[in-house]
Amino acid sequence: MSTPRTLTLPDGVHPDTLETERGSFATLTAVPDIGTPLGTVLLVPGWTGSKEDFTPLVDHLCRYGWRTVAVDLRGQYETPGPDDASAYTLAELGADVVAISKALGGYSQLVGHSFGGLVAREAVLIDPSVFSTITLLCSGPGAFTDEETLQSLQMLAFGLENLPIEQVYELKLQHDRQAPGYVLPPDDIVEFLRKRFTGNVPTSLAQITRRLTDAEDKTDQLAKTGVRTQVLYGETDDGWPIPVQQEMAGRLGVEATVIPGAGHSPAIEQPAATARLLVDFFHDYPNLTTTS
Repeated sequence: MSTPRTLTLPDGVHPDTLETERGSFATLTAVPDIGTPLGTVLLVPGWTGSKEDFTPLVDHLCRYGWRTVAVDLRGQYETPGPDDASAYTLAELGADVVAISKALGGYSQLVGHSFGGLVAREAVLIDPSVFSTITLLCSGPGAFTDEETLQSLQMLAFGLENLPIEQVYELKLQHDRQAPGYVLPPDDIVEFLRKRFTGNVPTSLAQITRRLTDAEDKTDQLAKTGVRTQVLYGETDDGWPIPVQQEMAGRLGVEATVIPGAGHSPAIEQPAATARLLVDFFHDYPNLTTTS
């Protein structure tokens, strides 16, 4: 989950609803004011996140000339979803992203943040023809493997399956506030975070949580699709361990690129730098940023 710094949308970024062959999806969309867009960037959020995780990045990418669309996945925040666990497999979520790209005209530059990277990868495996590139942003090759993280995720999923989602959020909030370095956000952000979490379809959030404990590593399959791939992460990313992301990049035949001054949420923490790294990759410019 990313924590927005402001809820004010930049000029030109607006909420919208995208109709696809697999249903309607809530979006934040921006289209360049002048000229024909260079193409479409499709941004897929992560676990407990939403399209708002990308708000400043949507603005920056649009300023570079790209039509930019950030989505809520099915059952996530403002996109509806069924109360059916089978609707939230990676295959189903990936098929939604394929449908979204088709509805946007295809050939999307696909960016998946955190859990969204697993969904984006699945989408490319389902139909690589509708994507020009894929960027795995602070994402990993599959499920988490350390026992402490797995136990926390399993407890949260169990809670979502057995308690009201409002009660689960209160328990999660108590846990988060005990973490070292926790900073209480402004009141409007606190209210948004509560509204977003409790706005999820509980079955959706429970199943997404379980995918973080059982997702298969399909890195080698992605490498065989021929879709150009980028691996980006913040220099202090605390999601998937950085060596794991570096090893994944190696298997994909690329060098992982570090975003200075960012942690697990570069789209919010360093949107200008993140946008520049993305558009350089889209245009296949030489990467002038530190790599590892």
